[in-house]
Amino acid sequence: MADWLFSSGGCSYPHDFREGPQVRFRHGQVRSFVEETQVLPGIWLYRGEAAGRCRFSIRVDGTGKPRDGGRLVMGAMLAGRGALGLDGQADQFWREDGRFYALAPVERRVRYEVEAEQGWRAVALRLEREALDMLGGDQGVPEMVRSALEGRRHDFSETAPLSGALRSLGHLLLRPAYSGAMHRLFQQAKTLELLAHQFDLISLESVSGFTSAELARVRRARDQLLADLRDPPDLHTLAAGAEMSAKRLNRGFRSLYGTTVFDYLRDARLDAARAALEAGTPLSLKSLAWELGYGQVSNFSTAFSRRFGVPPGAYRDTRR
Repeated sequence: MADWLFSSGGCSYPHDFREGPQVRFRHGQVRSFVEETQVLPGIWLYRGEAAGRCRFSIRVDGTGKPRDGGRLVMGAMLAGRGALGLDGQADQFWREDGRFYALAPVERRVRYEVEAEQGWRAVALRLEREALDMLGGDQGVPEMVRSALEGRRHDFSETAPLSGALRSLGHLLLRPAYSGAMHRLFQQAKTLELLAHQFDLISLESVSGFTSAELARVRRARDQLLADLRDPPDLHTLAAGAEMSAKRLNRGFRSLYGTTVFDYLRDARLDAARAALEAGTPLSLKSLAWELGYGQVSNFSTAFSRRFGVPPGAYRDTRR
């Protein structure tokens, strides 16, 4: 794909993935990497991450046109805040961790502006015309996807709440549990699973009908929910504080975060567990489970395995 330009402050660093599959960009507090891998015919996987508080931009020169069709990028911003822009289209903003996006960057430049308090993580797929042949032509492929890959549509840039399934798959691809030949098979399988969920989402519209004041109360409810992962408020207490019914609060969570209050809490606990294990927490698994609100370490281990593909003990060992 065309050249990428990473910038932070007055420092810029260009990279062409045809010359190397991974780029590491470091400047000041910014410590980031982006990696490109062709996983299947016509399908490339991108994985990106930056640690801690950081602010930087990525610009992709999408002016080069594929030889026999179009191009589609579908991604998941797993952590961090920012904006993405496609030439000729209005900027799309994400204010909370977790946002799905889709755009057709043929002959248009793409800009990602990242501003993160506790790191940035992203996973994306790039599809070109050859992917349609592998996926069976127009059998079950959404019209928007087909028109973009056939080169008939270059004019869309959309975002939507990130579902729990997409969030889990994104983390699995960012932190694969295998190496060697198994890593390749795992990556291909999870890429196809990610693609299926993206196809489901790309034609759907997010829940609407909320005022800006209501959405602000939903965000405050989210902050209250995360304030104490060991003993968070129950749904009805949370809804009362947001001056909403429990049903409407759940709808608000779906609108902003793509999931229910209960599922959002579960994912937050597991994300906190993963971060603690990666940071080398001295806590035993039983103590970590208790700190995050699990009464039984077996329940914690089962939930962690479902989310990240490996038990927490094995995950801790691989990070060592």
